[in-house]
Amino acid sequence: MKHTTTFLIPGLLSLIFSASVLASGLSIAPPAAPEGLAFARYIGSIQERSPFTEEGPVAIEIEASLPGLYKQSRLLAIRRMGDSERIEYALVGIEGDTTVTQEVIAPYLKAQEQIDDLPLASLEVTPENYKFRYKGVIGSGETSAYVYQIIPKKKRAGLIQGELWIDSATGAAVLQTGYFVKTPSAFLGRVEVVRDTTLVGGRPGVRVTHVAIQTRRAGRAELTITELPLTPADEETRPESLTPREHTANIQTDSLVASRTALSAAR
Repeated sequence: MKHTTTFLIPGLLSLIFSASVLASGLSIAPPAAPEGLAFARYIGSIQERSPFTEEGPVAIEIEASLPGLYKQSRLLAIRRMGDSERIEYALVGIEGDTTVTQEVIAPYLKAQEQIDDLPLASLEVTPENYKFRYKGVIGSGETSAYVYQIIPKKKRAGLIQGELWIDSATGAAVLQTGYFVKTPSAFLGRVEVVRDTTLVGGRPGVRVTHVAIQTRRAGRAELTITELPLTPADEETRPESLTPREHTANIQTDSLVASRTALSAAR
């Protein structure tokens, strides 16, 4: 049986009056700072599915080089989640120097596979895994971003110490830069990362990651990894006469040019 408490009008007025008296002695909290609101939106955005790792297939291009040897290599593939819930790569094309492919791209993919096997919650840039310190704002108006210093609470594989930039309007992460606090592979030394995300309609559209690695055998290596989520329409509209590589290149062209132009301008 439900119990309902009923007040007569005089009693109700008395309660309201008492509450107003108590409230008069309380201070009203000031509006939250803009960077605080953006940070709250950022935390909320983490709960959404990432278009790069948790949704459909992703076109990925890896450009690698050994500057000291003047050698380069390039790999193009489609990354998707397999039936076993593990990330799989469908190779579209590969070109360039074999040494770079074996000594740079292959160890990078192996290290990335090890990171992908870790629980997602242990890798996310959240207050559970990181300490945040607000540093300031970059830019102005719609192009501004709030900068936070991020320090992992534990020295664990997959965590980066450096900076996180979040979009002032949407709270989306647009730049992460720093270095891995723990090397994910015995074949790699210090790993430095700059991950730039271009927003399309307020959502992540293209992600370009620059990685600098000190390899054990080949010296300094540099990689540029470009990721572009594919939609079902992208695959359905592919003419049969086009190879997967040509189709992926067509999809990527405008977005890659735009993202790289924006990245160069930012520098």
